[in-house]
Amino acid sequence: MELKIYSPTEEGFLKSIEWNHEEIKREVAERVRYYKNLAYTDDQIADAKKDRATLNKFVQELEATRKAVKKQCLAPYEDFEKKIKEIVQIVNEPIQLIDQQIKAADQLEKDEKKKAIEKLFVAIGFQPFVTLDMIWDEKWLNKSASLTKVESQLKEIMYRIGEEIGTIHSLPEFSFEAMEVYKKTLDLTQAIKKGQELADIQKRKEEALARQKAEEERRKAEEAAAGKESENPEDAADTHDAPKKAEENDYTRVVSEPVMRIDFRVWGTKEQILALRDYMKQNNLKFGKVE
Repeated sequence: MELKIYSPTEEGFLKSIEWNHEEIKREVAERVRYYKNLAYTDDQIADAKKDRATLNKFVQELEATRKAVKKQCLAPYEDFEKKIKEIVQIVNEPIQLIDQQIKAADQLEKDEKKKAIEKLFVAIGFQPFVTLDMIWDEKWLNKSASLTKVESQLKEIMYRIGEEIGTIHSLPEFSFEAMEVYKKTLDLTQAIKKGQELADIQKRKEEALARQKAEEERRKAEEAAAGKESENPEDAADTHDAPKKAEENDYTRVVSEPVMRIDFRVWGTKEQILALRDYMKQNNLKFGKVE
């Protein structure tokens, strides 16, 4: 099949459109010079509007002629284009049918090759947690990738995974957690990063627990000391002051008014108990354990 153009012949195609181009161009150039050098006064605005309307009308006439000529030139081409597209549409139908068969054949070939690659994967003996989908490369299905080449790449991947597993097992801490991440991602960098994050968390946790333990021990010691003072403030006073007998003699010498006795129990912190004791001593109040 060969498309042949009968009319117009190659020599008969329109080469150019002849018109008074130079004549109009000269006239327009002269008028433009006139208008470019023209300055209107306020009283001549009406004239300016008329001149603008005249120039616009001329431009519109030029554009209208251009569009009409374009339409006449395109009319035979548009009819030709329409007929060509009708034929192309007829031919495209069998092309699509053939293309479907070719694609089906190519897909069948790829399916068979993928089965062969799956057998290679099993035969090579990857680590138990590795699946073919995790390492799959779509390029393996290309015709340019032979099974020998695919097998070589599979072995390289298996050896690399083995080396990375060894690296993870050599981690000083959290190698188990890092390995769990690696089993899911096969990403050594991500696995090590996760192990380091867990190690940092554990370190901060241990430091926090140590601080908490130290604070708890300090609190218990303070409570124990405060409890001892509150139970026997007289004994605590005896530890730091003169013997009880001497204290009573001093008290007797200082107090000359009648003495009253009030029994009461006090609850407070160690600092509060000691402050109360100091207050009673400074004011020469006798105190002792309530029997």
